[in-house]
Amino acid sequence: MHRYILKKALISFLMLTGLVFCQNIRVCINNKGNNPVIHTLDIEEYLTGVLSKEMDALWPEEALKAQAVVSRTFAMYMKEESRKQGLKYDIENSIYHQVYNANNSAKIKKTVRETEGEILTYEGNLVQVFFHSNCSGKTAKTSDVWGGALLHLSSVDDPFCVDTPYSDWKKTFHQNNLSKIFGVTAIKKIVVEERDATGRVTSLRLTGKDGNIICLTGHRLRMIVNQGKGALFQSPDIIPSTNFNVRKEGDYFVFTGKGYGHGVGMCQWGAKKMAEDGYNYLQILRHYFPEMELSQIK
Repeated sequence: MHRYILKKALISFLMLTGLVFCQNIRVCINNKGNNPVIHTLDIEEYLTGVLSKEMDALWPEEALKAQAVVSRTFAMYMKEESRKQGLKYDIENSIYHQVYNANNSAKIKKTVRETEGEILTYEGNLVQVFFHSNCSGKTAKTSDVWGGALLHLSSVDDPFCVDTPYSDWKKTFHQNNLSKIFGVTAIKKIVVEERDATGRVTSLRLTGKDGNIICLTGHRLRMIVNQGKGALFQSPDIIPSTNFNVRKEGDYFVFTGKGYGHGVGMCQWGAKKMAEDGYNYLQILRHYFPEMELSQIK
């Protein structure tokens, strides 16, 4: 915790002495067709629009500050990677990157300003970070979700998001609907084969009436089912997380699960509860990113 406080003091000094530099980011607002719509914004202006969509302005300021640091880190990482690849834009306005919409909330502007230029780093390097809505009690490792371990992102216990919205859910799919999605003739069985240490499904098997078998990860199943549906929790046609059980009832498959999102990095509902319990944003960041430290955009 001390290194976060010391970093914060150094960053405050840099801001007071005018050593914080303006950073622009190219945001792809619409990527349909051959001519993407791109807006170039100051990173801090961009973040006010991100916070209004990725977190509620009515939430506690310390949770919003934590989100500002995480979203700024994510944006700066994407900027570096996109420019290495020679892309026309740095980041997409989408659920796969960050959702953005111009916003004039005085509270959000204040939280962004009070964290101006702050990012998370690992051993002095800008690295990729993630956030999600609700982890249901324990965050996930990247290796269990996407494959490939990131040393700066570990799985942490999170009692703060338990009994909050999205911590439990139930979704029902007709077997014909799932069969059409996966191209299997009349799926008759879905079997979970492996789970990670958090209880999330890492591999499962779908078996069709004709004996055709599809093996895939829990994350891949969720992405295929949710594709093109906006992934809104209230939708009856999505799977909110990979922490689920599945059973067959007649012609229907019933999924009962916990959490909302991939589960890696900062849990937003957990951050909200931590802020309500009196934790500041430095403590929230320290909880979800124990291997990382607070730094300033160079």
